Amino acid sequence: MDTHRRAQLVVDVLQHAVNSDFGRAMQVMSEIAAASDRRQMYGVCCGLADAARQTLVRLYGHPSPEGLWALAAPDPEHGPQHPAHAFSLRFITAYANGDLPTCEALHLAAASASQEDYEHSVIALIVDVANLASVALQELADDGEKPVQHPH
Repeated sequence: MDTHRRAQLVVDVLQHAVNSDFGRAMQVMSEIAAASDRRQMYGVCCGLADAARQTLVRLYGHPSPEGLWALAAPDPEHGPQHPAHAFSLRFITAYANGDLPTCEALHLAAASASQEDYEHSVIALIVDVANLASVALQELADDGEKPVQHPH
């Protein structure tokens, strides 16, 4: 699978996830994973995180030059945070802040875990990015704006 096709499929994954068709999103992600090595999957995760970064900028604007993005985890009072969700929030935050060494370290740690744990981490990333995109779409709708359609 070439890079262009992989990127196109990542967009498809996000579209399905935003539309709450997680079964189809996981089918497409399985296709991506089956045709990708660890380095390529790191690129997939960066592509997902970039969609989150773009959404954060759309919602809140760019942080000040000395500012950084920070995503808060749910209140620990509601139960412990799942490690896959912790990976997702940390990966998105590091990517949004341009901290690629941390992204690489997080991905390496996730990919070095069991296959099941790694899959859960990637799924959490998809779900968190889709949830963020859904919030942005709702905000646009509340403001009376129409989202920009992106070609495939």
